[in-house]
Amino acid sequence: NHVSESNYLDLVKCKILCDVQGEDILYQIFTCNILQKSPEDEAPFFEFIQRVCSQCEGENGCPVKVKPGCGGFGIRNFLTLFLSIEVSKAMLEVSNAKNADDEPRRVVAQKRVDCFTDQLNESNPILTQISDAMTSEGNCLMNMKAAQAAGDVVQFEYWKEKKLLAEQEKLDGNQRLMECSHRYEQMMKAIREQTM
Repeated sequence: NHVSESNYLDLVKCKILCDVQGEDILYQIFTCNILQKSPEDEAPFFEFIQRVCSQCEGENGCPVKVKPGCGGFGIRNFLTLFLSIEVSKAMLEVSNAKNADDEPRRVVAQKRVDCFTDQLNESNPILTQISDAMTSEGNCLMNMKAAQAAGDVVQFEYWKEKKLLAEQEKLDGNQRLMECSHRYEQMMKAIREQTM
């Protein structure tokens, strides 16, 4: 519903990732590794992001005004990208250990794969909670400004209360994310200590 069929086909053809949250769209594309001396070396890459906020049309048929930053939209992508890279590296280590017939190394690498995958699965709904709360907070601010401009004190207070709830939801999500991250950090530390 957010992009036309021809735009969708262009996205697929160009290998552009697309994430949708509410009425907002996030496009992502990654370059190949750069400054890489040999294929087995880690190397940096560039990530290009474009946020297309509120591309939908309003009641008057005109595009809806773009919201600065789209609230918290895209917040999931950073941790997800990091954890996905770590899972890929650990999976490569599993494969290399298996090929070298090094069972102890394979077991440790598999524990890393499992730990990163579990963290990814556990943190994703928390990140969604934070992102949704940030988007809600931004919407509430816009509605507060509109109510204030219209002199509607009742609506202003209504949206102010909703904004406070969204702020609390965001804070709760951030606390849960810190606890989740700390727990998995300790698990990874224990896995690393097994190899010493």
